[in-house]
Amino acid sequence: MKRVLLNGLISGLAGGIALAAYMLLVGRGPINAALDYEETLAHEAEGASHTHEALFGQGVQEIGGAIGLIVFGIALGVIFAITLASMSPRLGQVAPIHAATRLGAIGFVVVVVVPFLKYPANPPAVGDPDTINERTVLYFALLGLSIALANGVWSFVQRVERSAVTRAWLGTTLYALGLAIIFLVLPGSVDQIDAPADLVWNFRLASLGGLAATWAVMSLTMGTLLTRQTELEQHRQTALTPA
Repeated sequence: MKRVLLNGLISGLAGGIALAAYMLLVGRGPINAALDYEETLAHEAEGASHTHEALFGQGVQEIGGAIGLIVFGIALGVIFAITLASMSPRLGQVAPIHAATRLGAIGFVVVVVVPFLKYPANPPAVGDPDTINERTVLYFALLGLSIALANGVWSFVQRVERSAVTRAWLGTTLYALGLAIIFLVLPGSVDQIDAPADLVWNFRLASLGGLAATWAVMSLTMGTLLTRQTELEQHRQTALTPA
């Protein structure tokens, strides 16, 4: 378990750094545009003569945000490592790099893409503060249902005695049908979006791109760590085996 947690910490740290770097280099523009738009709305609502001074400067905010993203990446990496370790017996003789990247791709779709399709991220200026609890409940409900559906489909498909291609098509079809039902049952966005469309979608794409970078770097780092550890174990066993 210590090795699993260590691998999760390292891979999550790498993914968190990738996320922080992406948001600082690529996401800074959309985020600043969204904050400027929010500030403009605040000035219009309170009057041009009323001004605000930020408690912390932009540099401090960016550093604090980067640290928060790295901490998020570490936590995600630990969860990813534990999930991968628990699935290892069912993955058989799959190479570690393939197992990690496959789980990373599936996890990105299930955890990130699916909720994004129904409840995409919005800039700070978008959304009524009074509906934040409702929006949070809906988002996590969809996230939980997506994970539960993926796990159920995976468990069912593993018991089907068919070829790998047939099981792949069957699993994809069942998951898609399940998502269609979930999307129809859950309500749509509870807030009306009045912000400019380009501002909203630039912010959303920046958020999605950052998470894609996180999952890619995290899964590749995990696969590399596991591959190196497997090679070292094989080398030790070879060295200990009598000629």
